[in-house]
Amino acid sequence: MAEFRLELDEPNNIVLVMVTEDDGSEHDYQFDFDPRSGRWEFGERDLLERDFGEEWVDEMEGAVEAAIKSVVDKNEN
Repeated sequence: MAEFRLELDEPNNIVLVMVTEDDGSEHDYQFDFDPRSGRWEFGERDLLERDFGEEWVDEMEGAVEAAIKSVVDKNEN
């Protein structure tokens, strides 16, 4: 099963998701987020669902939301 890791580029409000497939190939996706509201959009969900399944994408999105929430929470204080 493919794996993902994510990084936040906090100063630029960017999430970077790196996906490594079973064959070792890697794909990078990056998108902006609003550090005040936490709003973000990922237009490639359907592509990832097709390749890796809905459950995998849900897990990735949960990790993205948690990372963004940490930034939003920090900005509220």
